[in-house]
Amino acid sequence: MKKYILRGVAIVLCLFAAGNLLWFGWRQLQYAPYIRDMEKETVFSTFLVPRYAAKDADGFDYSVKYPDYLSLTGNLAVGVPTTEDTPFSDGLIVWPKLFGGYEYGVILNNADGVSDGYMFYIDAEGNAVDAQYDAVAREYADVIGELLKRAKGFWQLTD
Repeated sequence: MKKYILRGVAIVLCLFAAGNLLWFGWRQLQYAPYIRDMEKETVFSTFLVPRYAAKDADGFDYSVKYPDYLSLTGNLAVGVPTTEDTPFSDGLIVWPKLFGGYEYGVILNNADGVSDGYMFYIDAEGNAVDAQYDAVAREYADVIGELLKRAKGFWQLTD
C-alpha cells in the first residue's frame, strides 16, 4: 500500500514539474521577442514575473509584463509622456493572444483633470469594441491612433 502511495505522489510531483517547465518555456518563447532593446525593471520585476521597460526619444514609455505564475496572460503597454501638469498618462495595453493576434485596451484620462477617465477595449484600428464608448474613442482618436502606431512600430505587431 505504501508503495502505491509513494508512486502516486511521485507521479503527481513529476506532472507538476513538467507543467511548470512547459509553462516557463512557453512564456519565454512567447514574450522574449518583445523585450528587445528594453531593460529589466528593478522595482517590480521578479524571476517568475519579469518586467521590462524602455523610453523612446519622444518620451513615450514602453513596458512588457510577463504572465503571472502559471497564467497565460501578460501584456505590453505604451504610455504618453507625462508632465508636471499631467502626471497621469494616457496609455495603450496590448494583450498577446495565445494562438496569435492581439487584444487592445486604452486608459484615457479626462482632459479636465478633475473627473475620472476611461478604460475600454478597442480594435486594431482604434475603434471602441463596446458601442457605449464610440463617442469617447472618436474624441480621443488622435491619442489612440498615436499609441497604436507607436506600439505597432516598436514591437512590429501585425494583426
